[in-house]
Amino acid sequence: MRKIVFTLMMALTMALSAGAREIVLLEGPFEADWSDKHCVDPIKMVGVAAGDIIHVYTSNLQNNAVAYIRTRANGWAAISKDYDNVLIDGDIECLLDESLIKVINNQTLMFGGSGYTIERVTLITDRPEDTRTGYDELSNPEASEATRQIYNLLRDCYGERSISCSMAEVNWNYKEAGYVKTWTGHYPAINGYDYIHLTYDWEPYADISPVKDWWDMGGLVTICWHWRAPGSEAEWQTYKDSKGKTPFEGFYAEGGGFPSTTFSTANAVTEGTWENEFVRADLAKVAERLKLLQQAGIVVIWRPLHEAAGNSTIYSDGKAWFWWGADGAAPCVALWRMMYDYFSQCGLDNLIWVWTSQTKDSDWYPGDQYVDMIGRDLYNYSVEDAKYNFEYLTAYYPHKMIALSECGYAGGSSPYMTDQWEAGARWSFGMPWYHYQYTPGNKHQYADKDWWQAWFDDPSTITIDEMRDLRDTYLSRDSELTPVAVPDDVDTGWYTLQGIRVNGPVSPGIYIHNGRKELVR
Repeated sequence: MRKIVFTLMMALTMALSAGAREIVLLEGPFEADWSDKHCVDPIKMVGVAAGDIIHVYTSNLQNNAVAYIRTRANGWAAISKDYDNVLIDGDIECLLDESLIKVINNQTLMFGGSGYTIERVTLITDRPEDTRTGYDELSNPEASEATRQIYNLLRDCYGERSISCSMAEVNWNYKEAGYVKTWTGHYPAINGYDYIHLTYDWEPYADISPVKDWWDMGGLVTICWHWRAPGSEAEWQTYKDSKGKTPFEGFYAEGGGFPSTTFSTANAVTEGTWENEFVRADLAKVAERLKLLQQAGIVVIWRPLHEAAGNSTIYSDGKAWFWWGADGAAPCVALWRMMYDYFSQCGLDNLIWVWTSQTKDSDWYPGDQYVDMIGRDLYNYSVEDAKYNFEYLTAYYPHKMIALSECGYAGGSSPYMTDQWEAGARWSFGMPWYHYQYTPGNKHQYADKDWWQAWFDDPSTITIDEMRDLRDTYLSRDSELTPVAVPDDVDTGWYTLQGIRVNGPVSPGIYIHNGRKELVR
């Protein structure tokens, strides 16, 4: 066993005197042992970066005191051999470099060993605090007036009102919403749809009347896409030759579910491949369908490539269960950005982009400039799970609204939304998944009538009746930003959307430059 002597109090003093912040991660005292009791929740390590320092204050050191720092991933593995079962004779200080950041990667950290007391664990960082307030503007600076106003409506309700949502049973319908109305006397405020059958010759999405009917009743619209992909070039060619009469089925990755496909996301974002040809063809097809909704004045809360990481970032044997995540984070992010840029080039200005997080998957995040809201899909979960997931995502994405974009509890109702809100999980909207071929009078697979009745009995819940009035009010407004006045003696001026003067863009986003909005990527 190697001995590491930590005599770093001078370094700590120098770091703090230089203006660094010291953030308490774990407050003791704890007698170091070999259990997993002394853990730092990843919520407390938001934004940790190379150059930061983890400092463990110790006391009561005995001869042969041994310490370690481990991460919960892969069964409490050491963050490196330099911090596993090492002899110490003072405080422990760990300078984080890129390799350690990659290992830690939003995981729970555990501190332990024997022969000493952990007084507290802190993070020392030179990073400035995020002093922004409120929620980001829409990522698309060319978003339509209606899209901006629906987004403003969601922002104004966030944390104050709970927005109800149902999901269509597979296609363009609001059957589930009809069950809710039977149980409660009211439709939900939002209805969800899916482009799942885009690859069939009989795909129904050119007829937007079911969606328009819902919109005309006063509801909002959200759409996801269980994107089916061919498993081989031959299958793709057969589909083209038959003009869609021999469709492919798979949207799951191998081992993720049925129907599955071996389609490669990495190849799909590579020019010159048949996979890239397929992706571009499907994006063009979906863009045409979304344009029909745009022409009808319908704003879409758009949620593509959902649950991309699967549980691959949570368990050592986890995996991405959809093909768009099967090749890892980088190709999936590239695919998202390809879609975003292509839709922007097509002039689609009616989309509010929702990225669905699996938590601990920040590598999969496309970036603030490509995302408007964060979704989380929870199944077989508790109120405590809902609270933690909401707090986690709020901590990591503080300027994005968080929605419960899917939920369900197999064999019984999900935790009541009222209980989730009371616990602090104040989702923008919540949407139970549909019960396929549900028979009225039987128990619903994911959210039964008691669940909906309890939600709608809460006066803070928004149903379609209130949404109709809210929507009409917001859509009648003018949301154009008033340009920030630029001082006469300044030729070029940069301001945040809150009107704060800055020397220049400090991160991607929308700024005011010379009195006009400007998107910085």
